[in-house]
Amino acid sequence: MSPIAFIYGPMKSGKTARLIGDFYAFSENHRAMVVRPALDTRSPDDKVKSRNGSELPCAVFDSTEALAQQLDINQSEYLLVDEAQFLSEDAIMFLVRRSLSGLRVRFYGLMTDYRGATFAASAIITRFAGQLDPVFADCHCGQPAQFTRFTGESNGRTIIVGHDEHYFPVCTKCFLEAH
Repeated sequence: MSPIAFIYGPMKSGKTARLIGDFYAFSENHRAMVVRPALDTRSPDDKVKSRNGSELPCAVFDSTEALAQQLDINQSEYLLVDEAQFLSEDAIMFLVRRSLSGLRVRFYGLMTDYRGATFAASAIITRFAGQLDPVFADCHCGQPAQFTRFTGESNGRTIIVGHDEHYFPVCTKCFLEAH
């Protein structure tokens, strides 16, 4: 198993549910920890929460220093990072360096924003990940969805946290028809 994996997919594809399942599988035999960046405000302060209702305690960090402190306290063998598209380059490179010392890092997040542009963080993670694992949702037309469509008002923003009712997973054909 590669020390760095990126599990990615559109909104509502079950990435956080997968993270929760992976945590339970890894934590049977290893010290595992879940973190998420503070920019993600969808979940309660100290949890990751899937749309299916399952949730798990996590550490929330707002800087690379805070992330490093959490890792030093918990001495984890596996680090599962939710909402990885919100990470800074500094935080990603810190985790890449830690993976060289034996930490296994699994990033879970979006590859692209609602316009189809790759998130900067996702591009960096992809460059270093030895394992890329796409997950798909179902498009309203029945095809596998790999993109996210946003139907709300963006006001030019590319990061719009919350507003779940305006995000929909779509296939390539439906994505292109909407743009």
